[in-house]
Amino acid sequence: MVALLAQQAIASDPQTIGELHPPVIASLGDQKITVFFLKNNLKGQVKEGHVPYAEIFYTSMNAVKPSLNYVWKVEGEQIASVFFFERKFPEQAGKSMFVLTKQKVSHSQFEGDSYSVLELPLVKDGDQLALRFFSGDPPDPELQNCLDGLNLEDDVAVECAYKDAASIKKRLAELDAKMIANSKRDQGNRQQPIKTDDDTANATCPSTDFSEFLTAFSERADVQKTFVQQPLKMVTTVAGDPEPEMEKRSLSGDQLKFPIIPDQAKREAQGLTLTVQEQRGDKAIAILQKPDTDYVFEYRFVRGQCWQLEEVMDYSL
Repeated sequence: MVALLAQQAIASDPQTIGELHPPVIASLGDQKITVFFLKNNLKGQVKEGHVPYAEIFYTSMNAVKPSLNYVWKVEGEQIASVFFFERKFPEQAGKSMFVLTKQKVSHSQFEGDSYSVLELPLVKDGDQLALRFFSGDPPDPELQNCLDGLNLEDDVAVECAYKDAASIKKRLAELDAKMIANSKRDQGNRQQPIKTDDDTANATCPSTDFSEFLTAFSERADVQKTFVQQPLKMVTTVAGDPEPEMEKRSLSGDQLKFPIIPDQAKREAQGLTLTVQEQRGDKAIAILQKPDTDYVFEYRFVRGQCWQLEEVMDYSL
């Protein structure tokens, strides 16, 4: 792969793949991978369908038979920074690679740049290291579409607080520390057995009442792991031409990252609200959103012997 990237282009043979950012070495223990950020030079030339600015791939540095593995797409026209952060909060503990993208924004109301952060967890895949993207894991809304420039309506400068690796890592560390503190504070309550309507402990199902079930489901990762159907249907909104499109996938096993719904401490830290939108018979829908933004996740549940999450709809762009 490196040889292909280094090969000189012939003037009469234009390259369709370039390099948006230099390769990065990612490691976990003694295992290492090389991550490539391959630019789509066809961007702007394809009239039908959506073409991302770039795509991310990796190859193992330890494998006997190396292979190029697809991870996810890059929607920003520029990669401003690539860095790593390791969370300590038990239910989210692990090391991830973060990609900070930058894109020009110019319209009647704003002129400047937009910054967004893409998180790619490093996970063990058998005896190899892998880089993954979990579309079911809600991103921090503060780190998405962060504007930096001039508000043209009132001629006021707007500054993005998260446009470099240092400020983003500081924010991630603050959130991690807050969740650890809240977890310790509420540990006693979370360790108490969840009661059903007749006030008897039920180790199998938190409650047949959906509101009570949703409270337990959102607060405890072990409850989520038990009551998520596999494969879980995941529908994600992606940029399209001329309209956004819905991309459907099925996730199971290591593709699922818990918690799927953030607990109350994290929701409060990020300004998110979780509400029951609808319940009819054996079907129910919960909505996770950040008011006055396009950040909206819809969780669809079905009830058998207990409620189970069967589908996640990500309407955020």
